[in-house]
Amino acid sequence: MDKRLVARKITKSMARGAIVLDENLEHLKEGLTERNMHVFVVPKGMKDEEIIRVYLTHRLFVTNNPKDFINDASSFEYGIISTKKIKYKGENLLVPLISKVLSKYNLWSKKHGFIIKPDEKGKGEIKNLID
Repeated sequence: MDKRLVARKITKSMARGAIVLDENLEHLKEGLTERNMHVFVVPKGMKDEEIIRVYLTHRLFVTNNPKDFINDASSFEYGIISTKKIKYKGENLLVPLISKVLSKYNLWSKKHGFIIKPDEKGKGEIKNLID
């Protein structure tokens, strides 16, 4: 078996966690995968209710449009990383920023049902979204 395939399988089994990218942030998938994350991208045109049911339970969701997902975050137990406050949405800024926020705020271990709205420097406040 190819050594690269073996290494890739080992890396996937030890990934930091699973995150979901909203459809308009699909360009971040490769960079986040390289940073050892299991990344899912929402297919274009999917309805919000379906996104929540199929992709978000027990995961972190990165989106520019958090308002449509805040109300269900605590009952479906997912966290939201909002990129709404960030003006430049390119991979060179967002990939390291998302990685930094995940580590800095220890988001993998948080109880789900929260939102964080980081700025360009990765500073933000976590707001719990309790029913």
